[in-house]
Amino acid sequence: MNSKRPVGRFRQVVDMPKPKSRDPRFDNLSGHFNEDLFEKSYEFLEKQRQEEMSEMKRRVAALKSKDPREAKRVQRALESMQSQAAAKQQQKRAQALKRTHRKMEMDAVKQGKKPYFLGKRDLKEMEVAQKFNQLKGSAKLDKFLEKRRKHNASKDHRGMPHQRRDD
Repeated sequence: MNSKRPVGRFRQVVDMPKPKSRDPRFDNLSGHFNEDLFEKSYEFLEKQRQEEMSEMKRRVAALKSKDPREAKRVQRALESMQSQAAAKQQQKRAQALKRTHRKMEMDAVKQGKKPYFLGKRDLKEMEVAQKFNQLKGSAKLDKFLEKRRKHNASKDHRGMPHQRRDD
């Protein structure tokens, strides 16, 4: 070893423990996530979002003649917010459906029956049945069933082989 070798500028004199980073989503110190409490605590944001959407509708109506490009941009943002709201409503309905099923299963287990856990397919079937019952009273049922038929027909056609051309 050569004595003329330069000493490193930043030497590790004392070993310091490296600080551990922790993710609050998976850490027990952060507590348990209660979705219902979260929804109650931040429901004012939903009201704000509704007000913002109504303001955007008014803005689109005002901008249509003045600045069509800006009106189109605001309209797209409004449609995006509306689709997010619809998805959130759908998620809430699915969650309520799961909750009611879980309660029924808990009661059945208390009576001595074996528990039955819902799969994705079962949940989807229950959602469709609930939607059917909901639309039964209104005139939207025919439109919904027609869309469903088209969707299923397109799924069936995807699996079929394409017809060959004979020249």
